[in-house]
Amino acid sequence: MKSTIVILLSLSLGALIVAVPMFAHHSGAAFDDGKILTIQGTVTEWFWANPHCLLKFDVKTDSREVVHWVAETQAPANMIDAGWRKNSIKPGDQVTVTVRPAKSGKPVGRVVSVEFADGKTLEVGAKEEIGNEYHLSGAPTK
Repeated sequence: MKSTIVILLSLSLGALIVAVPMFAHHSGAAFDDGKILTIQGTVTEWFWANPHCLLKFDVKTDSREVVHWVAETQAPANMIDAGWRKNSIKPGDQVTVTVRPAKSGKPVGRVVSVEFADGKTLEVGAKEEIGNEYHLSGAPTK
């Protein structure tokens, strides 16, 4: 009986040790959820991969200095549900990016939306009218 309790406690402790880094990875603690920045820039890279898509873009300051920004989104499967695709953004695109900036003040953030020069806007977060028919293939079945 005593050995069964020791084994169960050991397994429980092991499961907790493994689970803690997973919760830490998905923490939004690095970003200032109370602040939103809207920045105009030029896309340098759109990285479409798990665990998060990354948008890299260059922003020119008033003093003509170029600041290299990196903003993360969700995983591709979640982005597809919101209407994003691997080819939605291309290097050279002129964009207005709305981000939740890093608390550290570095040019890093979490994407809220991206507006293109033609006025088209992509937002992070699933839209109600888009369902799982987009989820795996990346193309609508309707």
